[in-house]
Amino acid sequence: MDLLVKHWGGYARQFPSNLPVTTVNYIDKKTRWDRRRFEACAFSLILRGRGEFHRMGRVWTVQAPCVITQWPGEYLEYGPADGETWDECYVVYDSALMPRLHACKLVDQAKPVWPIHDINAVRAQLDELVHLSHAPQTDGVADRVDRVCERLVLETWLTSDLTTKEMMSVQAVLTALRKSFGQDVDFDDLAKRHGLSSSTFRRRWSEAVGKPPGRYLQELRMREACRMLVETNRPIHEIARTVGFADELYFSRRFRKELRMAPRDYRKAYQIGRK
Repeated sequence: MDLLVKHWGGYARQFPSNLPVTTVNYIDKKTRWDRRRFEACAFSLILRGRGEFHRMGRVWTVQAPCVITQWPGEYLEYGPADGETWDECYVVYDSALMPRLHACKLVDQAKPVWPIHDINAVRAQLDELVHLSHAPQTDGVADRVDRVCERLVLETWLTSDLTTKEMMSVQAVLTALRKSFGQDVDFDDLAKRHGLSSSTFRRRWSEAVGKPPGRYLQELRMREACRMLVETNRPIHEIARTVGFADELYFSRRFRKELRMAPRDYRKAYQIGRK
């Protein structure tokens, strides 16, 4: 990959991002181990190869494609397996941005290593970074780099490679939920009908979706309620029943908790094309 090493920290931004990048680098056929304390926050995308990641007395296996992370103030040791190499692209952010990275859910200090599920989506962002690294350094290039790097890290978290039999079953459950979210749902029964045990379903669901099934269903219901409030004139009690709430008052309490306003206020604030 013909990605030029670039320090973007000194470039002026015309449209400042909340996550300005400091440095982007690519190491082809890396052989050495890093053994040091880090002062910045970095995401290292391991695109080829395998090795280990050592942190706080624990060892993680590194198998490409995956991400390993470095956080301010932590001593880490990591590198390729003996006699092997790996290809690594890393993106560095200033340590002061850690709270923002947490707020965006792009870091999880309990999970310093995670697999890349959709390498094609990641490579699309890397290709754009290669293009920007070779572009004339005119105004606006650093702004684009900031956005591409944020998208690059985001793509490493997103799961779209549902190709195994179990993951395809989870996808079938997701499809069924989207079609029948207004009905009562027994997740264990739904998983069983798609060939999954309860424990396997919840493990695979967590990998694919990243939030509990009940929470996902609640968000589906509220999203549809928002749409109906804005796009239709249907009474609120009817909308409540449609999205799975027999009790309008309970629906209104749940809606207020999730959206920070009552259904009627939401309709008044966002309804389309009506006075």
